[in-house]
Amino acid sequence: MAPYTLENHEKAVQDLSEEVLVFHKARIPFRINHGSTHATRMRPPGTPQLFITHLNHILSINVAEQYAVVEPNVKLGDILHEAQKVGLMPTTLMDFPDVTVGGGFSGASGESMCWEEGLFDSCVLEVELILGNGDVARAVKGGKNADLFDAARCSLGSLGVVTLVKMRLREAKDSVLVTYERKHSVKETIDRIAELCGNENPDHHYIDGVVYSQTHGVVVTARHIDSKSAEAKKYPKQRFDRPLDEWCYRHTKEVPSGHSEVVPLRSYLFRWDRGAFWGGETMLAYFGVPSNRITRALFDKLCTARGIYKAQLSTGSADFAIIQDLILPVETSKEWVDYVDEELGIWPMWCTPVRKLANDTEVWGHPFWKTKPGEEDAGVTQEKGRLFMDWGVWGACDGEPEVFNRINRRLEERLKELRGMKLIYAASFYTEEEFWDLYDRKRYEDARKKWHAETLPTVWDKIRRNPSKKREDIEAEEERPLTLFERLLWVWPFGGLYQVFCILFR
Repeated sequence: MAPYTLENHEKAVQDLSEEVLVFHKARIPFRINHGSTHATRMRPPGTPQLFITHLNHILSINVAEQYAVVEPNVKLGDILHEAQKVGLMPTTLMDFPDVTVGGGFSGASGESMCWEEGLFDSCVLEVELILGNGDVARAVKGGKNADLFDAARCSLGSLGVVTLVKMRLREAKDSVLVTYERKHSVKETIDRIAELCGNENPDHHYIDGVVYSQTHGVVVTARHIDSKSAEAKKYPKQRFDRPLDEWCYRHTKEVPSGHSEVVPLRSYLFRWDRGAFWGGETMLAYFGVPSNRITRALFDKLCTARGIYKAQLSTGSADFAIIQDLILPVETSKEWVDYVDEELGIWPMWCTPVRKLANDTEVWGHPFWKTKPGEEDAGVTQEKGRLFMDWGVWGACDGEPEVFNRINRRLEERLKELRGMKLIYAASFYTEEEFWDLYDRKRYEDARKKWHAETLPTVWDKIRRNPSKKREDIEAEEERPLTLFERLLWVWPFGGLYQVFCILFR
């Protein structure tokens, strides 16, 4: 097979730009289809789509200057695999290997590297985009079309279609030395993470944590290590990527405080994939299967992050669960955990510190987030920028639409009170007025007008969520009875069996 070259890429982009021009002339909004998604937002039926599944090639890796040029549909697992061959890795990666580079830039996402590097968009140096009118533009961080670059990051593709990404790489060894610290309160866990982030000469590259209850937290740090070194041979080995390996959240909960172990780099970086943190427990519970090492191995393909997301999207089951990442200042994080405990009863919760690089302090999380008078940063200012905590809150919720909506509305109110913000991969329950009270609508719309994006769906179009409806509401609205198949999806175990079918065969 002939190698895929820059000329092949340019031809593919030209073809896509012609499709976009047709949409533009007809003023038809369209959505970008990557072929898969880790978002929980349901795509409205009948929406025209631009398919970019074929933009999945790594064009080059520059070892000397430590960067890679890749198409947007390249999976993080694939770019890591290729970069490791030359002793490199992306400076920031998300927790799941099937997340794409374009999704990481256009969404807001990150993981245990974020205390040092910021969210994933901070590691991107340059992007190529098809604008809403079909033109192709290049945007460089801090350089040519820098305003387009900053507008496009974390904007869900609402400023244009990303077709090429230049991203930073860093040196990496083949393994990491992971250390677990048991803490006896939420505050102790948060304080320890903040302390680690403030070290002037840190001996770690990664920091995250899990709070299992008000009295049980675990802070996890890791640093690069050569698995063949004399130091590495002093520690036990651990992996999280094989069917019989323990799920990471269970292992983290049980290991004694102060325990250290050597984990292969790839296994560590994607350690939360199997079990989708702890979302796989819901799949086992649905079928009444006891959760033990054997059953988790047998259900392994069903309980990866990709499997869980496919299952949720196939039946809309995410509409009845809390699936959110929330970024809050360190100083209000304890109040947030108390709220989730008291109001939602969701445990465990994952947390990771997030701090933008010095030149990214104005665009952390989303470029259009507003700081209002009286709400300026009130916490500790660090040399590299303000430190925040990303809290992963994922759990079951009351299935009654009215209750579910009320719970989510209160969650958003409390988040605002504590000066936090959502990562926008998940659905929003804000009204449009409330949403734009949080984000800078004028700046956003000015950017869309300048870069010909006015016919593309807005961020609000993409994240807003219509209230969940009961079966009778759906029938009344569509003026038709539900089909037998649609009714079966509401009946145990048919809905779950259909999800299994979608995971394995779609």
